[in-house]
Amino acid sequence: MLLRIRSPAGTSRINVEPTTPGEELANLILGTIPPSEPQPDPSTLKLSNQPGNSGESVTFDALRGRKVGDMGFRHGDLLFLSYRAVEASTSTSHPPPQPDPSHPHTHTDPPLPGVIPLADLSRVEEEPIDIYWNGQDGKIARKRDPNFCRHGEKGMCDYCMPLEPYDPKYQSENQIKHLSYHAYLRKLLSTRSASSPSLPPLTPLSLSVMTPCPTGSHPPFPAGICSTCQPSALTLTSQPYRMVDHVEFSSPSIINGLLDAWRRTGTQRLGFLIGRFEKYEKVPMGVKSIVEAVWEPRQEGEVDGLTIETPWSDQDRVSEIASWCEKGLCVVGMIYTDLTPAEDVTKVLYKRHAQSFTASSLEMLLSAAYQISHPLKTKSSTTGLFSSRFVTCCLTGTEEGGIDVIAWQATEQAEAMVRAGIVEASVDPGTVRVRKPGDGEYIPEVFYSFKNEYGIQVKMPAKPTFPVEYLFVNVTHGFPVEPNPLFLSNSFPTENRPGLHDQSLEVVIAQLSSIISSSDGRVGDIDTWPPRIRNEVSKWLSDWHLVAFLCMQGMFSNDEQKLLCRAATAHAHPNDKQSLELFLHCAGWQTLLTIAESSSSARDATPSAAFDAMGIESPTRGASGASSARSSTPLAASSEKICPHCTFVNPSSRSDCEICGLPLDG
Repeated sequence: MLLRIRSPAGTSRINVEPTTPGEELANLILGTIPPSEPQPDPSTLKLSNQPGNSGESVTFDALRGRKVGDMGFRHGDLLFLSYRAVEASTSTSHPPPQPDPSHPHTHTDPPLPGVIPLADLSRVEEEPIDIYWNGQDGKIARKRDPNFCRHGEKGMCDYCMPLEPYDPKYQSENQIKHLSYHAYLRKLLSTRSASSPSLPPLTPLSLSVMTPCPTGSHPPFPAGICSTCQPSALTLTSQPYRMVDHVEFSSPSIINGLLDAWRRTGTQRLGFLIGRFEKYEKVPMGVKSIVEAVWEPRQEGEVDGLTIETPWSDQDRVSEIASWCEKGLCVVGMIYTDLTPAEDVTKVLYKRHAQSFTASSLEMLLSAAYQISHPLKTKSSTTGLFSSRFVTCCLTGTEEGGIDVIAWQATEQAEAMVRAGIVEASVDPGTVRVRKPGDGEYIPEVFYSFKNEYGIQVKMPAKPTFPVEYLFVNVTHGFPVEPNPLFLSNSFPTENRPGLHDQSLEVVIAQLSSIISSSDGRVGDIDTWPPRIRNEVSKWLSDWHLVAFLCMQGMFSNDEQKLLCRAATAHAHPNDKQSLELFLHCAGWQTLLTIAESSSSARDATPSAAFDAMGIESPTRGASGASSARSSTPLAASSEKICPHCTFVNPSSRSDCEICGLPLDG
C-alpha cells in the first residue's frame, strides 16, 4: 500500500506491505527527511492522523513489535509527522548577503537565509509600529446609518458593523490604491485554513537556484538541476500593498537644504533620510515615514547625475547617533535631485510625466538594491525578514515649472529579481531588460500581464524587456499642518560639501561665541549666562548636522555623546529637561568652552599689541607704507568673468555663464 507522510520537511510517499514490521516503517518515514534539513530528535518523533494536536498521535516506540496491517492503515492514508529538530538555527539578527547598490544586478548566493523554526521567530525584534498594529484589531468603525439601520443607538447590524481593514468596497470609495502592509497581513490571515494558524503568512520570493538541492538526488547546480531546486517562472503583476503609505517631511528646511546646494552649484545632490515610523490615519492600519533630517554622504555632483560612495562609510555611525537622539530614529530612505533649468531661469524642466517615465529602470534597480540592504524584521515571515520600508524620493520639475517631490518603493518582485541578478537597466529609461544567462547561470522565464485594447487580460513574455511600472508602487508625501520638528536649527553647515561650505571646529566656536557675545556673560562661565542665552544655545544645539559633527570629533566620551543627543531633542521630551544642564556641565563641553574663550581672546588682541608686549616692533607698521602704495595703484580692468557657481572663466561681455547658464553676478 502507499502511505503519504507530511512533515516539516515536506510531503513524501512511501510504499509498504501489510506485513512490513513497525521498525522498518519507522526507518522509511525517517528516510523522507532530506539530509539538508534539520534532523529530528528521536525522543520527540510522533505520528498522527490529523495535523497539530487535533488528532490521535503515537510515539515511534509504539510501532515496535507491530506490523503495518495491524495498525489500521489504508492505501493512500495521509499521516502527519511532528518532531523537534536537534540543532535549530537561532541567529536572526544577521540579514542575508546583500548586493552592492552600485551594481544592482550583482548575483548573491544563497539569496535568502534558511527558514527559521517557529520557536525562534519569537526572538525577532520588530519595529515599534509593527508591535502597535499587531495589538490592534484594525477594523474600520462605522456610525449608525439613518436610512438602513432599524435598531437603537446601542445596537449593530450589517449596515453599521465595523469593516475589515482590507474591505474592497471601502478601499474603492476612499480611492485607496494600495493596501497597507498590516491590512494585507490581515487579509492573508483571513484566508488561512484552521489547520495552520500558527504558520507565518509571508514567504520571501526567491528566484535563484537552491544550492544544494533539498532532495539531494543530484549534484549541485550547474552540474544538475530539477523541478525542486529550480525557480518557477515569474509573472509580474501590480503589487496590491505597500510597506509605507506616506512620507512626511517634518520641516520644509529639509527640502530647501538640498535645493540650496543645487541652486548654488548647478549639480545634483543626494542624501539619506533620517526619520522614524508612525501610524498613518488616512489608510486603515497605515504606516508613515516621518523625516527629521538628511545626511549627505561623500559624492561628486554633476549637471546630469552624481557619483556616490557605496556603501557609504559612515552608515553605522550615523545610525547609532540617530538612535541616541530619538528611539526608533534610523535611515528610512534616500532623496536626490533631478533638476534641469528651463530656458526661463526661474523655472525647471518638466521631465518626468506620463509620456516619459516616473522612475527610470536604473533608478528602480538602485532602489531595490538599497531596500535589500535595509530589510524589515518581522515575525510574519518564515525567514524573519520581509521586503523593506526604505523609500526613494526625487526632487524634480513639475508641469508648471516648479519643484515637487515624487516618492516610490520597489516591489517585492523587483527585490527578488535584483537579488537573483536577472535584470539590468535599459537604454530606454521606461523599460527593464532581462539578462541573458551566462555560463553556470539559470534565469527563469519572466512574463507580465496587462489588459489589451479589448479589455482582456493577456500575458506577454519579457523577451527581452518589460515596462518599469511593474517594479514599483507610488508613495504619497506631504508636510504636517502644524510642524513640530525634532531638530529646531539648521544653521550649521551640511557635511561633505567641500568648496560650498565646510564643517570645522572653528565654525562651531564662531557660532557659539556669537551667541554668547550678545550678552554680558563670559564664554567660559556658564553661571553668568542669562536664561535667554541658555535658550539660544539649546536651540543652536538642536541641529542634526552639528550633533553628528560633534559626536564624530572625538572630543566627547560615549556617555557625553548620548547626553548631547538627548539635549538636542530635549524640547520633544518634557520628562528630560535636565539633559541640557547635565551636558553643559560635562567635561567635554567645558573643554570646548575653554577653546572658544581662548580663541575669542586671541581675536580681540591686535598683532601690534602682541608684538609690543614682547618688546618687538610690529612688522605691520613698517609695511604700512608699502601697503598703502600698493593699494593706491589702480587695478587693471579685467577682461574676464569667473562664474561663482562652476568657476568657468567667461568673457566680460557675458551676463550668464556659458557652461551652467547661471548669472555671473552671483
